[in-house]
Amino acid sequence: MVVCANCGESNIEGTKFCVKCGAQLGEAPAPESWRASGNLNATPDAGATDATAGGATADSAASAGYTPSTPPPPPPTGYPTYTPTQTPQTYQAAPAGGAQQMHPAVPAIVSLFLPGIGLLFLPNKQGLGIGIFAGYVVLGIIGFVLSFVVIGICLLVLMPLVNVAAAIYTWDEAAKLSGGQFNPILFKK
Repeated sequence: MVVCANCGESNIEGTKFCVKCGAQLGEAPAPESWRASGNLNATPDAGATDATAGGATADSAASAGYTPSTPPPPPPTGYPTYTPTQTPQTYQAAPAGGAQQMHPAVPAIVSLFLPGIGLLFLPNKQGLGIGIFAGYVVLGIIGFVLSFVVIGICLLVLMPLVNVAAAIYTWDEAAKLSGGQFNPILFKK
């Protein structure tokens, strides 16, 4: 049986660490094991220490089964290096059909504030977008001129509805162009 110098627990022969406290057994004394011995002034004999045993006495090193060896060889100085072959990268534009579609909310929000202008983001809808915006401007001018008459006030009240309708129409047109990724709100075909 091997007795732990740190806690005094008896351990089975050949065990490297104490089963109770986990301290290393046999090869080197546990840190601060001199406190457990009660002899605070005891120091190892300077003539009996072996420099290769790390400060332990030669007798204790031999009894613990430790045999001093030669120092390890220095690490090699020339490590092999790996340099991957560099191939020049050329830029290739993505094909137009594979490009990611714009989210329909972007042109719809633009059309909410400026009716028809959101259609300028969509292919083959620019003429329609300019026509809707021109009609909106004309409606605003007529409503402003006739604002002193009841019909002019009605036109000005209806203008926010035109904004909402233009935004919904723009969303639907953008959703149709997305190839089924987004669903139209009102105008399904």
